[in-house]
Amino acid sequence: MTDKKHFKFTKGRIAAIITAVVVFLLILALIIINIFIPIRYLSAYFVEEEEREDGVLAVTFIDVGYGDSTLCELPDGKVLLIDGGDGSHQSMLAILRKLNERGVDKIDYLVCTSVLSEYCGGLAEIIQFKEVEHIFMPAVSNSDITEAFSQFVDEAENSEAEISYCQFGEGATGEDYFFTFLSPSSPDDPLGYYSALNSSATDENILNASAVLWLEYAGRSFAFTSSAGRQALEDIVDSYEITVAAGDKFAPIGNYSVNLEGCDVVSVPGHGREECSSAVWYETLSPSLAVISVGENFSGYPSAQALADIGSVVDTPLLTSEHGNITVTVNSNGVINTTFSEEEE
Repeated sequence: MTDKKHFKFTKGRIAAIITAVVVFLLILALIIINIFIPIRYLSAYFVEEEEREDGVLAVTFIDVGYGDSTLCELPDGKVLLIDGGDGSHQSMLAILRKLNERGVDKIDYLVCTSVLSEYCGGLAEIIQFKEVEHIFMPAVSNSDITEAFSQFVDEAENSEAEISYCQFGEGATGEDYFFTFLSPSSPDDPLGYYSALNSSATDENILNASAVLWLEYAGRSFAFTSSAGRQALEDIVDSYEITVAAGDKFAPIGNYSVNLEGCDVVSVPGHGREECSSAVWYETLSPSLAVISVGENFSGYPSAQALADIGSVVDTPLLTSEHGNITVTVNSNGVINTTFSEEEE
C-alpha cells in the first residue's frame, strides 16, 4: 500500500498564496496601467480636473525649473503648447500635471521653438502621451544638433501630426484670436538665421534661430521669445518699423496683423540670459507684464543686464522660481487677470 500525502492548507500557506495572488494582480494592473498611463508619471494623472471657461484665453507659464513650457488654452477650446521643458522627471511631472488638471488630452498645436534641450527635452514624451494635431518645429537640417532635438524630431516624424516650420508668417487663426511667428524668416532665405545655423551651429546662431511667437486675443497680445538672441529681437523691431513706415501690414495672417507696440505680456528670452537681452526690444513692445521662466542654474540667470533692460519698462518681472505656475487670462472683453500657483513669501 502506498502512503498518500495530503496537502494541508495551513494558515501560513494560505497567507503565502494570497500574497502571491495580490502581487500578481498588482503587477498585472501596473502593466495594464502603463499601456495607457506612464507609471513614472502616475501622480500627474491623479489630479482634480479644473473647469475651463468658454471664450477665455488662459496662458500658463509652467514652472519647469530651468526650462520653458507654456500652455495656451485658446478661447475656442483648442490648445497650443509651446515647448516641453528639459525632459527631466520633475519637469515632465509639472507639465503633465498641468495638462491633466486642465483636461488636456489633445494638443491642437505643439510648438518647438529651439533645439536647446531646456525647450525641446520633454517634447518626445509629450507626443507619446498626448494626441497632437499639428507640430511647428525649427527648420534645422541636422536633427542631431542636440540629442533632445533629435529625439523630438524622430517622435514627431513617426506621429500622425501635420508638421510645419516655425517661420515668419506661419501660424493659425480662430474666432477673434491668432498666433503667428515673427522670427526666423523662411529657411529658403540665404541671409536668414536658419541658413546661418545650418551652415554653422555656433551658440550665437542657435540663439538667433529660436522662434519668436506672437499670440493675440480680444485686443490683448503676448510675445513668446524662447531663447532668441539680441540680434534676432532687434531685427524684428527693424523689420516692423520698415514695414509700418511703408504702409504695409507686419506679419499678416488671415485678416490679422501684428502691432508690435501693443504688446501686453512678454516672456523674457533665454531665462534672462544676457546675450538674449535687448533694451530696444522692450522699449518697442512696452509691455505691462514680463515673465521669466527660470529655476536653479549655474549661470546666474536672470542676468543683471536682462533685469536692467526689462526694468526700463516693467517694474518687477515675474519669475516662475518665485511664483510657481504663472497664469494670465484674457476674457472676451480684453480684461486681463494674473494668478500664481504659489503665494509670494
